[in-house]
Order: sequence, then C-alpha cells, then structure tokens
Amino acid sequence: MLHPVSTFITCPVPQLSCHSRRCVIDLLNMFPMHLILAVSCWVLCFNSARLCDTPDILIANSSGDIIIGGLFPIHRVGPDTNRTQPGPITCSDFNPNSFITANAMIYSIDQINNSTLLPGIKLGYEIYDTCSDVIAAVEATTRFLSTSENCVEVRCNYTDYRPNIKVVVGSTFSEVSIAVARILNRYLMPQVAYAASAKLLSNKNRFASFLRTVPSDIHQTQALAELVKKFNWNWIAVIATNDDYGRSAMNDFIVKSQNLNICFEFSELIPIYEGEAQNARIEEIAKKIKNSTSNVIVVFVRGQFVKLLFKKIKMLKVKKTWIASDAWSNSRNVADLDDTADVGKIMGIVFKNGDIRNFPDYMQTLNRSSTNIKFINNYYKTNCVASEDNLTDCIRISYAYRVNLAIRAIAHALQKKLSCDSENCSRDFNFAPWQLLNFLKNVSFTHENGKFEFDDSGDFTDGYDFISWQLVNGSVQFQPIGGYDLKTKKVIINDSYFNTVKIKSSCSGTCQPGERKNVSSTNSCCYGCIPCPAGRYSERNDSNDCDVCPGDWWSEKGSSTCKPRTFEFLRWNDVVSIVLITFTCLGILVICVIVVLFRKNWGTPAVNAAGGWLSYLMLFSILLSLVSIFFFIGKPDNFKCQIRQPFFGISFTCCISCILVKSFRIILAFTFNPILRKKLKYIYKPVPIITIITGIQVIICTTWLLTMHPYVDKNASNSGIIFLSCQEGSIVGFGFMLSYIYLLAFICFIFAFKGRKAPDNYKEAKFITFSVLIYLIVWILFILVYINEEEGHKNLPAIEVVAILASIFGILCCQFGPTSYIVCFKNESNVESNYLVQVREYLKRKGQFVVPNPKISSETSVTELPSSSVPCTSESVVYQNPSNKEQINVLINEQTRTFASSSLRKRRGSW
Repeated sequence: MLHPVSTFITCPVPQLSCHSRRCVIDLLNMFPMHLILAVSCWVLCFNSARLCDTPDILIANSSGDIIIGGLFPIHRVGPDTNRTQPGPITCSDFNPNSFITANAMIYSIDQINNSTLLPGIKLGYEIYDTCSDVIAAVEATTRFLSTSENCVEVRCNYTDYRPNIKVVVGSTFSEVSIAVARILNRYLMPQVAYAASAKLLSNKNRFASFLRTVPSDIHQTQALAELVKKFNWNWIAVIATNDDYGRSAMNDFIVKSQNLNICFEFSELIPIYEGEAQNARIEEIAKKIKNSTSNVIVVFVRGQFVKLLFKKIKMLKVKKTWIASDAWSNSRNVADLDDTADVGKIMGIVFKNGDIRNFPDYMQTLNRSSTNIKFINNYYKTNCVASEDNLTDCIRISYAYRVNLAIRAIAHALQKKLSCDSENCSRDFNFAPWQLLNFLKNVSFTHENGKFEFDDSGDFTDGYDFISWQLVNGSVQFQPIGGYDLKTKKVIINDSYFNTVKIKSSCSGTCQPGERKNVSSTNSCCYGCIPCPAGRYSERNDSNDCDVCPGDWWSEKGSSTCKPRTFEFLRWNDVVSIVLITFTCLGILVICVIVVLFRKNWGTPAVNAAGGWLSYLMLFSILLSLVSIFFFIGKPDNFKCQIRQPFFGISFTCCISCILVKSFRIILAFTFNPILRKKLKYIYKPVPIITIITGIQVIICTTWLLTMHPYVDKNASNSGIIFLSCQEGSIVGFGFMLSYIYLLAFICFIFAFKGRKAPDNYKEAKFITFSVLIYLIVWILFILVYINEEEGHKNLPAIEVVAILASIFGILCCQFGPTSYIVCFKNESNVESNYLVQVREYLKRKGQFVVPNPKISSETSVTELPSSSVPCTSESVVYQNPSNKEQINVLINEQTRTFASSSLRKRRGSW
C-alpha cells in the first residue's frame, strides 16, 4: 500500500529523468533552485512511493526469473463505501470459483516450468485479490509497477522502466479491468484478461497493452440478440449495472437487437455501490418488471447484484425468462439461492470451455499447509470439495480454462522474446514490459486441437456456448443447450431444448399465415394483424409483409398460399362459341347451296344478273372470311393472333372489290350519256380493279405484321383469372385495315345508290345498297363496342365474329338470296324475253330506245349493258326523244325481233 503523500514532483529540466539517486547527482550542477527540486525528487523516490511488504490482498506469490502478476476476485464484497479514511482494505464473502481460477494460474505456470517450452527458465507469480472492486485492483496494480527496490518511480519517460512484473493476468470484471488497463497502458505493460469482455477494451488507441482470451462483448451482444431472435421474442427488457461494462453492453445490445426488429419495453441501470439508494433502485426495477408485458429480461449484471434483484422478484412472485450475460450466467452464488426456479426460466451465455489436464486432481489434493497460498481453509469449507462431481462442476463454471490459455500465450511470447530453442533460452530477464507486448500480440499456438491467437483488437474469437439452468435433485445444474459461431454469426440451439420452450414475448398477438403485421407508428413491435389482399400471401407467422403471387398464380384475400390462376378465353364449348360456330357452318352451307344452284343454272338471266363469274369469286372470298372466324375461337396463340385479322381483312376486301365492280358495272350499263359512258368504259377493268384493290390491303396487312404484329396478351384480373387475348400490336395497323374496307364499302354504297332505279329485274343495285348499308352500320357499332369494351375481355373476339357474320349474311341474303329464290321458285321468270320486256319498259319510261345500225362499228357503240340487260350491240344505236308513238313502236318491234335474242346469247359469257 502506498504511504500518503501530498504530491508527486517531476524533473523540471527537459529530457532529464528524476529517478533513483541519479536525480540528485544530475541536478547538483544546476542552479540552487534545482537543488531544492532534486532533494524533493529524492524524497519521493525513497519514501513516498515505497510499498508495504505484505498487504492483505496478496493471495499467493512465488519467486522466479520472470514474474507474472495476477488479479482475481477471491472475495465478492469490496471495501466499505462509508469509510472516512484511506485505511487498509478488508474483503469478505469468499468466492470458491475465483479461488479455483487463481489456482489455475498457479497450476498452469507450474506446467510451463515443468515443460520444455522455456528450458532453464522459471516463471514466478504474484496474485492479488481484487475483492471485485476497483480500489483493491488499483492497489494491486501499483505493486505490479514497483521495482526491485519496492518503489514505484515517477519518471518523465518510462521507456527504460523495469518493474518486477512483466505481464499481468486479469481481471474477471470489465469495470476492474478497464481501471487497471488505464494505468498499465501508460507503461505499456501487457495485460491478458481471462473474462473481461467489455467492448470498450477492444479500442487499441485507448488500451494499447490490453489483450484477452475471450471474445469482445461486441460479439456477445450480437449472440444474445440472435438468441432472442431465434426464439421469436420481439418484446423484451434489459437491465445492466451502472458501470462501464453494463452501460456499454446494454447500449450495444439494444442497437443490435433493433436491427433484428426486436423492441424494448424498458431498459434500467442498477447502481454498483451498496446502500439505500441501490436497494431502492432494485426494488423499483423489480416492481417495473412485475407490471411489464414483456416476458423476457436480458441482464448484464454481476452475480452479487442479480442475487439482490432475485430476492425482490421472489417476494413479488414474478416469473419471467431471464437471459444472463457471461457476468453471472454460471454464477454458483446466484444458482444456490433457495427456490431459484421461482423466478422463472434462466438461460445464459458463457465462453467456450475446455479441460485442463489433471487440474481437478490438483485441486483435490491441494495442500492445506501451503504457505504461499492463502484462503485454502476457506476453500475446503465450500461445496466444491464435498465430492468429485461438485469439484468438476466448480472447475467447469470457473474461468480456469481461459486463465490456462492466457498463461500459455504468455509462455509462447516469452519463448520468442528470449529466443528459446529446445535446450536453453536467453538469460536477459531485465527487459521492459513493453518489449514483451509485441511478441504477445503476434503469438499463435495450438492447444487441445484448437488454434489460438489474438485478432487485431487483441481478442480471442472462438465463440460462445449457451446454457440453461436446470434443477436436478434439488440443485441447479448448468446444462449446455447450444452455441454461437462468431464466423457465421449463427445461433444453434439443440432441438430437444428448443422444442420445449413455449414462452411468448410479444407486444402483440401472433399474426397467422395469411395475415401481415400492421405496425404501429410509435413502436415497430406493437402491431395489429390484417389479412393479405387478393393476389398476395404470407405463409409464416408474424410476417412483416405479404408476398406477391408469381405471374400465373393467384390467392384470395387472407391466403397463406397461392394457387394457379384460371385461364379465360373464348373456348370452343362456350355457349357463345357454339352459336357462332353454328352460324359460321350455316354460312358455309349456304355458300355451298348457292354454288350448286348457280352451277346448275349457269347462263340463265338471273345468274348472269347476279354477276356471272364475279359471283364465284365473291362466294370464295366470303368462304375465306367465314374460315377466318375459327381463328377467333379457342385458346389464343401467336399464330392465331397474327393470322386472323389479315386473313379476314384480305378475303373480305376481295369480296368488297367484287361488289365495287358490280356497282360500277350497273352505273356503266344504265348511263346513256355517250361521252360519260365512253370514259366509264375505259376505266371499267374488272380483273385489274379487283387485283389492285385487294393488293393494297395485302400491303397494309404485311406492313402491319412486319412492324408491330399482334401477340398473345395475359391480362390478370383481381379475381384469379388470366384473360388470354390477342393484342393487335399496332392499333394503327388494325385501324388502317378496317378503315380501308370501310372506305371501299362506302364507295360501293354510293355507286349502288346511284343505280338503284334500274328495271325491276335489275334490282342488283338495290340489293348491293342494302348489304353494304348493313356492313357500314354493323362495323360502326363494332368500333364503338370495341373502344368501350374492357381490354382483354374474352367476349371481345365474339363481338368481332358477330360483326363478320352480320356482314357476310347481309351480302348472302341481299345479293345472292333474290337470285337463289328466282332460280328455285321463279323459273318461269328466268327467261330472256321477260328481261327484255323489263328493259323495254324501262327505256320507254326514260324516253330512250335502241335500234340497230350496222354502219356503226363496235368501237363506236354508245353503251354496253350488262349481260342481264338488253344489250346495245355494235349494230345498234340509241335514239332519244322520238317524234311520235308510231315511230317508237316500229323501232322497238324491230329491235326486239332482230337483235334481242342474239345479243343476250352473245353477252351471256362476257362476265
């Protein structure tokens, strides 16, 4: 213990050390003022910094070539907080586990001394009791810094400072280790901790000489957060001691837990100094725990304070699930409380353990009469030596294995520092502690089939084990239940244990599959449950969101799985399809009947009046249009989509072009203006007209298909149905195709309308007018419906088929129906004479008639009537406005007698 001093005085002269007796000699040559300072410096060196010889906190010591210091909390209770003077430190409440840990250091050093690792070198030790308190630890640290003269020297530069102790092992608690590390860091004396795990100690800028054989709390807090997540607990509380270790661990744990969507009902700190304030705070926390809704409490508190807290908890009859940090996870002091199970289930995290060969035998045969180890009698009074099983349990829950690793790391560092071979080592033992530090940082050794080395932060990274407190034969046993791998950052819990844990700790109820969390705006862990909307699903409990069903799958509202969607299209067995197919087949049948009738009555005036060979071309075009209907029905594919519109468009254009020729012919036949008739006759070329008109439509459709062709579209609805339909690709191309047909039909309508007053047997113009008018009206209605119909609806193809059928049946009924009726039921009127009479009467009403004129050549004939009308041959001429009725009768009779029959026969085959 340091004697009381008022101040420490350092040398005022730059680069002039003030140590030992040299300080006085160096200052004698200075000014008289410096002489006074020199004397003061000498007094400090020989009086103020001199230590007491045998302090009460010294546990064990042994001489050697190199001395290793040790710090262990052999007692649990620190000095009295109400002390009024800095007297001797007294401790109580013997801790057998820490005593075993201290003896692990002695045993490990003896093992090294008896091995060939450091040949010819004997390691010694000085072990002090920290009494679980910083004050005692600082006093012991001061002794570690003393020189051979039992003096702690005050220097300006400690590079050459050589204290008796070269390296320190300890301590258990992070708060104590932090205080010791702050002092040793000034001297860069290596400190190897075996249990202190505070995250702060990994900061090499602040604790350059600190190393440890355990992982940092930065990993422990992550492991505990992952453990909580593993059990699906998201509503917890955390308690820590109000010291560097507790605050750091709690803050780090909260951050890591929040990253895993874990929320905290509350977080509380327990004062570390005993007294009324501490008792009041613990009682307040206990009441808060009782009233809390969270069932899981994570505790970063020393065992002695947990013991106080549990006493309050038992009084309040509260049961929770407790997650213990390494500070008390295997604390026998807490585990031996009466009725520990009354506080609830306890799980904890511990450093990975291992065996020290023959160490249990060593502890069983520990010599009670040993003079260099204190408190042996206290040890033999504990339960640890009551039986071999008790001793094994005490050793397992102590930090003996980690101390053994620390001593081995120091021995391997000394082996490098002293350049040891198999036979001897360098005898240069008077080195500064910092010279050993670099060797210790880079040490690497193998033990128990494992490789150990310090990382860049001076920590070991060999992971953790999880334990559960189980009551066996009235005694709490620490049962391993899993572990945590630092490399994979994964928690592994034994299935046999995991499946037995039925504890729930959530701010809200569990959302079932088919539901998702509706998180509160103030707390992400407090939520309601709402069903997944249609088209989404959740297959797990407490899903944060509902997943979207893949493309061809669907789910109803509140579903936990998806099911295949139903594909909808105009099927062959639909009622609408059957009706359309029936009418299509009827149209084909009608065409076949008409062809048979026309073929059977070929050459008759009625068939000739219907168009002759143009009728066959029209019927063939209509037949192709009917065939195109089959591409509108059934499951769409790319071929159907691309062929159906052009197929219909080109075939129907060919039909309309034939109608246009017929309309043009009617105008030509009944136009009696010689000049106009000549011009019309020059234009009237049936085959070129049909070819050009149809060819233009072919160009339109080809361009459409080559640029933006139709394709199959999947239109998913909100009812689990996918409507398969043909998208036209380019609506412009589709519009051009229909508009072109519509324009041709409108021209036909104009031509036919002009020729509507032909003779009664020549009503073709009227029929064309009606059929084209039907087409124009039908397709206007189709366009209106097409624009307003929902895109992709399965009935859209049916609507277009209806328009096609209406157009086709309009043509069949209006243009081929009357002719078929005549050839079937009016054979008596299907004669040339009847048609001639009709023409003659028509000419008489118009005041026009035809007479022969052999002198006029065929090239100069005035007009050419259709084969179904009275022809004006090359031998005939039209006279207008004859002078009297007698002249009219003479001319008509002459025309009828001489030319009529032959002209009809000549024109019969001209179409």
